[in-house]
Amino acid sequence: GPEPLRDDFTVDDFKALFRKRSGRLKPLLLNQEFIAGIGNIYADESCFIAKIDPRRPVDTLTEAELERLYHAIRQALNAGIMHKGASLDAVYRGGEFQNHFQAYGRTGEPCLNCGAEIQRIVLGGRSTHFCSRCQT
Repeated sequence: GPEPLRDDFTVDDFKALFRKRSGRLKPLLLNQEFIAGIGNIYADESCFIAKIDPRRPVDTLTEAELERLYHAIRQALNAGIMHKGASLDAVYRGGEFQNHFQAYGRTGEPCLNCGAEIQRIVLGGRSTHFCSRCQT
């Protein structure tokens, strides 16, 4: 799929990806044929920043929500780059992004926006972290 950080990948290009799509949001974001470079951590962080529930059916997302998600994905990926990735395994030693997670891996901790507890579920076979109060 398209690379979300390319300068020529516009919000309109992003919105067009969702036309005639169905299914839940997070599994679609993890599909590299749909959009490139979004792994489990970045999907959770992007949904959190955009305040969108990762379980949402994609055909219910509004234009405004898609625009927020576009910017949130770019923000999360750029934060990961700035912090040299996440050192959760030997691949990214020296990365510090794990110290800046807002949702991923924060099960039971207070949401940084509203104080509600961060939830963990399994969605599409992947561990998923979100705030059920902020993310709708």
